[in-house]
Amino acid sequence: MEADVKALIAECDWEKVFPQFDDAWAARRQNAKALRDAICMETRDSPSVAIAVSDPIAFASVFLTLCRDDAELALLSPNWTRREMDDAMEQVQPDWLVKEASDGELEWLRCSSLPKTNEKTGFRVLIPTGGTTGRIRFAIHDWRTLSSAVGGLQTHIHCERISSHCLLPLYHVSGFMQLMRSLLTSGSLVFGSLDSFRDTHGFLESVPLEERFLSLVPTQLKRLLHEAGNRQTLMQYQAIFLGGGPASSNLLRKARELSLPIALTYGMTETAAQVATLSPEEFLSGHTDQGRALPHVTIEIVSHEDGTTRMPNGEAGRIVLEGKSVFCGYKGQARLADKRFVTSDIGKIDTSGRLRVLWRDDRVIISGGEKIDLDEVERVALESGYVFDAAAFSVPDDEWGELLALAYSPSSEVESAEAGLREFMKESLSRFKIPKIWKSIETIPRSETGKPKLGELRGRVSK
Repeated sequence: MEADVKALIAECDWEKVFPQFDDAWAARRQNAKALRDAICMETRDSPSVAIAVSDPIAFASVFLTLCRDDAELALLSPNWTRREMDDAMEQVQPDWLVKEASDGELEWLRCSSLPKTNEKTGFRVLIPTGGTTGRIRFAIHDWRTLSSAVGGLQTHIHCERISSHCLLPLYHVSGFMQLMRSLLTSGSLVFGSLDSFRDTHGFLESVPLEERFLSLVPTQLKRLLHEAGNRQTLMQYQAIFLGGGPASSNLLRKARELSLPIALTYGMTETAAQVATLSPEEFLSGHTDQGRALPHVTIEIVSHEDGTTRMPNGEAGRIVLEGKSVFCGYKGQARLADKRFVTSDIGKIDTSGRLRVLWRDDRVIISGGEKIDLDEVERVALESGYVFDAAAFSVPDDEWGELLALAYSPSSEVESAEAGLREFMKESLSRFKIPKIWKSIETIPRSETGKPKLGELRGRVSK
């Protein structure tokens, strides 16, 4: 397996995989090769390298140069706070750190004055999870887990080549796996942003429709639909994978009215992204679940109470995943031996085998003894029509334990928006689910993958 992937990378047609970077690849690859030579010369056995690079061409050139060696590569976000970066570096303890200098060029820093003799582990990539809701952890993946995830999706969607228009960062699993899919299926990959969405660098013209895919989080889709000019471009993909968090019924209704090829998905860092995916045809026919399991995994629903009793179809419980793409364990913790991962998500499977994710257990707070589902609160706020965006979160409180807070971006005048929003939520939710703290914010601070930055939000409501 590993030898096959290495050979595939060595024989990669760079200009085909990355068509928008024809002129820049030579210089970037030379820079990355010099970096690799320096690292391998000074580090014995398996080097450990942390990559904190935002520019996609720089990231891809460094990663694809180093991954052919028996290296441990940790993906770091350049946008993390100093505290998060220090925490990540302490966990990873790399030999080297690769980052972008102020002039945009790559620089590599030796993290230890003494060369290490690392255990021979073969290639591993450490993909970060958490950060906005808790301490960052690194899920360990290797060629077997990554290629299994790609092959499973390839079979599920009946597509020989997977080409992607990537709007997500490569140091996050949702962006990184787009790189892996295009690489391992001989597809193409172009990079962009929400602001330059319609500038696809000839991607739509050069890649057949059945090979074109787009991955978005709900916040991104909502922002793209805010501009009517984007809607025609969104129609030109075989499927738009939508995941990374719950999408409001209003957003899904609008997407269906526009006949967008939405493919709702479920997956996580620990499974190298997707493990269940709904087809666009099913979505357009009215389904709003996350679809059936991909062929490389099995999905079970077990009792929320004892964590072992298997629940019958149609009944809710904790989601358990087992399969070849399940990660090897977290960095610094015991290895996951049985490839069985008990998630913090609650869901159910219907008689047709479709998965419906109901809520994340770690998105449930307890305020005054009552459990409150933050996803439900956000969903109702968005369905009110008075807000463009919303984020529900908890604030510590001596009396209540946790207070429910809601930050929102009004879609109309602030005063009328808040009054209408409060009234709508009182009519739609139980009394204990009504926020105790309300905060009108022009823009909800979010990470690159759409998750609210809770530290920043809590800081704003405490002022």
